[in-house]
Amino acid sequence: MGMAVETGKPGKGPKPSINVTPLVDVVLVLLIIFMLIIPNMQDDKPIELINVMFPDKDADSKEEPLVVTIDRNEVYTVEEQDMAREQAIGLLKEVYARSPKRKVLLRGDAKVPYKAVRTFFKDVQDIGFGGVSLAVGAQRKWDGGGEVD
Repeated sequence: MGMAVETGKPGKGPKPSINVTPLVDVVLVLLIIFMLIIPNMQDDKPIELINVMFPDKDADSKEEPLVVTIDRNEVYTVEEQDMAREQAIGLLKEVYARSPKRKVLLRGDAKVPYKAVRTFFKDVQDIGFGGVSLAVGAQRKWDGGGEVD
């Protein structure tokens, strides 16, 4: 905390002036921390997305896509409900019967075997969904050993 002293006026004492630079520094650091952490907290389930070089731009849609998440243990989460693969396919058939133009966004953990994601993707297309998308992250990079950085 600094202080400005005015000597020219009688009866006036020292006048405090607050240095806001440390406050601004702390707020900026907190802002950066939240910008990095909040996007990784989607659906309360930690998922490491696969990396792509040129991700597609988000398409404008009137109806939100149905998000299906496959975690590391191959547990399928549809509309915030954890279920087995067969139950997820049954629920997707019901959703397709109600709104056939709805899009599906498939989020798979990077450690899930590709075969599981590929076969589920094919099953969703076989149901009839025309717009099936894979969620990918541009921030992850693969090293030579097959592990995610």
